[in-house]
Amino acid sequence: MKFVLTNFRYYLSFSQIQLIFKRLKNILDVSAKETKSHFGLLQYMTNRYFKQLLLAEIGEEGQKRLNGSSAVIAGCGGLGTVIANNLVRSGVGRVIIVDRDFIELDNLHRQILFDEDDIRKGLPKAVAAAEKLRRIDSDITIEPVVADLTAGNIEQIIKGADIVLDGTDNFETRFLINEACVKLGIPWIYAGVVATYGMVFSIIPGETPCLQCFIRELPGPDESPTCDTVGVLGTAVNIIASVEVTEGLKILMGRQDSLIRKLIYIDAWQGTWSAYEIKKDDKRCPVCDERQFAFLEKGK
Repeated sequence: MKFVLTNFRYYLSFSQIQLIFKRLKNILDVSAKETKSHFGLLQYMTNRYFKQLLLAEIGEEGQKRLNGSSAVIAGCGGLGTVIANNLVRSGVGRVIIVDRDFIELDNLHRQILFDEDDIRKGLPKAVAAAEKLRRIDSDITIEPVVADLTAGNIEQIIKGADIVLDGTDNFETRFLINEACVKLGIPWIYAGVVATYGMVFSIIPGETPCLQCFIRELPGPDESPTCDTVGVLGTAVNIIASVEVTEGLKILMGRQDSLIRKLIYIDAWQGTWSAYEIKKDDKRCPVCDERQFAFLEKGK
């Protein structure tokens, strides 16, 4: 059975109609008492986040928390552009994009916010991304930072953020992010993708193991494959970044009980998905147990 609402172009099932009016009734019941602090009927029905508001996992309260939150994206390449796009479209109120690089032609197959005009203009990735994202949602505060994350600037950049999301391509920067986030108590999400596969792991200081709990030593330059040596599948980048953002949204909305809390491994080509439990072992971690911040200290 299908219905068409007069001013909408969407076809809704009967169960969807029931859910909409149930949500509207709840909102109107509250707005009778607190009109100024809640969406009215017309606002609700035409809001850009309408489809998210319908989700029980998000709803009005979750959307408000997203609109009031801030996120730092470390790196604006394949992962970073998808992360930024998803965060802004989801309504995260403040997004800081950190990347020092400029756009090159071989970026375009996976770095979804860029085009040939950006290359002709010679724009830095962070600046080009910010310009595109402001056209998507002009109400979101987007701050491009054209710089590397270093021991000298990382604490200042991420201070006050609600989450840091990994869009980097090297472990030295990830070790630095890990130390800064543990030191400041900021949740962050590790992610990496190469060839056709990638991984995601959510790190909440004081609750979960940190990155150095399970990657004890900085891998050598030839120990890990890179996109420059083995290539990367654009669709794999999209999948990994989308999983990363989904976990990030849970954190921003205070839904930590819904976090997967495992190392997620996905191979887009093989169609496989695995989740591995990460536990702290008997050996104390130098970062989250001993609070020794070697990467932060050596760069100062």
